[in-house]
Amino acid sequence: MKRILLVSLLAISTISLAQETKNKNLDPDVCFYYGVGINANNAYKIDDKLVANNFPRTVKTMPELFFGINYLGKDFSIDTELATATFKKSNAKSRSSGTAIAFKLRGHYNIVNQSRFMFSGGLNLDYTMNDFSLSATDNQVDLNNLGSSTSSYIRLHNKMFYVGPSIAFSLKKKDRVAVRLNIGYEFALASSKWRSEYAEVTNSFSENGHNKFMVGLVFYSNRHCK
Repeated sequence: MKRILLVSLLAISTISLAQETKNKNLDPDVCFYYGVGINANNAYKIDDKLVANNFPRTVKTMPELFFGINYLGKDFSIDTELATATFKKSNAKSRSSGTAIAFKLRGHYNIVNQSRFMFSGGLNLDYTMNDFSLSATDNQVDLNNLGSSTSSYIRLHNKMFYVGPSIAFSLKKKDRVAVRLNIGYEFALASSKWRSEYAEVTNSFSENGHNKFMVGLVFYSNRHCK
C-alpha cells in the first residue's frame, strides 16, 4: 500500500508540475534522454550487521544507468526518470550483491537559459527499491541427494523515499539541450524495514537518515523531441 501511495504521489506531482510548466511556458519541448552516473552513498545501517556476520559491507559508490522524459519550457524544466544501480562484493567466505531501482521526479527553475547554455536548480523526489542478496561461497549442492545439500542464502529488500536539492549544467544545440550534467544530494525521509520474501525477519530496522550524492551525465535524443 505504501508503495502504491508513493508512486501515485509521484505521478500526481508529475502531472501537476507538467501542467504548471505548460501554463507558464505555453508549449514546452518534450524529449527523451538517457545517461550514466554515480551514486556515492553514506553507509547503510545494515553494514554493521553484515560485518559482524563476516559478510562484505555494501559498496558506497555505485554506477547508475537511467532514462527518462524531460519537459523543457522557457522558465521551468521537469524530469520523470527511471534509474538502476548495482553492486557485487565478496571476501574469502561470502559475497554480497544488490540492485536499486529508482523512480525519480525532478523539478528545476531555469536560472540561466541562453541559446547555447542553461543552468538550472531545484528539487529531486526519489522512490527507491533496494534488493540485497547475501550468500556463502562454500555452498554445496548434491543433485542426487538434495536433502544433504548445504546452502546459506539470504535475500532482503526495502523501500526508501528521498528528497533533496539538485542543479544542472546544460549545453544546447539549435536551442535544444544536447548534453546535461546533473548534480544532486538526497536525504532519506522515509524507509521501510528490511524484509524478505523467503523468511521471517526479526530485529529488523529502517534506513531513515541515509543520504546519497549523485552525479549524472545526460544525453538527449533530440530526434524524438516533440
